[in-house]
This record gives sequence, C-alpha cells and structure tokens, in this order.
Amino acid sequence: VDFVPVDFNAESVDEKLREHEGFESGQHSVIMLEGVTQYIPKESTADTLKRLRTVVSPGSTLLITYSPAEWVANVHNSKKPVAMRKLLHSAKIVGEPWISGWTPEEFAAFLKDMGYLVMSDTTAENYNDMYMGAVGRRLD
Repeated sequence: VDFVPVDFNAESVDEKLREHEGFESGQHSVIMLEGVTQYIPKESTADTLKRLRTVVSPGSTLLITYSPAEWVANVHNSKKPVAMRKLLHSAKIVGEPWISGWTPEEFAAFLKDMGYLVMSDTTAENYNDMYMGAVGRRLD
C-alpha cells in the first residue's frame, strides 16, 4: 500500500501517480479517495476521475467517499448537528472548508458519466452496522 500525496486543486493525479516509484499503469490498482471530495470543487473531482482513467488499468477498483449534500448545505440536517457544526467550523479555520456535497443519486449519475461502475454505495451508519460494531468501534 502506497500513499501518494496530491493537492487536488493544484496538481494532476495522473502525473503524481506516474512519478510515484512502484506504480505501474498496466497493473490492476486499488485507488482510494477517502475524505477528498468534500474539500474540492466538483469540477476538481471530475478532473481527478477523468485523469485516473488515463493512467489506471481497466479492472482496477476505485474506493471513494463523499459527504451528503444536506450536511454541507445545512448542518442541522445531520444526525449530530452540534458535532457537525464543530467539524465544519474547524475545517474552515484551518483553511479546508467543506465545499462540495452530493446526494447518492447525484453521485451515482456523476460516476456513471465519468465512466465508472458503482458496485456499492453505503452510509457511515450502514458501515458501522456492517463492520465496526463487531470490533466495538464507530465512524462518527
């Protein structure tokens, strides 16, 4: 497992992968974009996904997260509005405000338009129920 740092607003993910020692574009890869899409404009997410398709082998897997549009638009729509308000405020203070949110339908259509096949889409709550509860932890 390799971590490839990318500033998605200023750098090209395909160039960063090509420069990364150990990355081979002809090999199947698992690309994980966790906690990225809420911090960058939707146009940057689209550009990133387009560029990934030029360098990542067909049959590779993309794991990507997105934040619900209603949370980004209004923290009171989240299940924990006080905690969400603190999180969004902290992100803004450090210069990383949440600027993009998606509905599940919008994100699925977006991925399809980018040429990706959605195999699964789940919420943090469902993920907690399926995986984290058994080990006594939660994603909140």
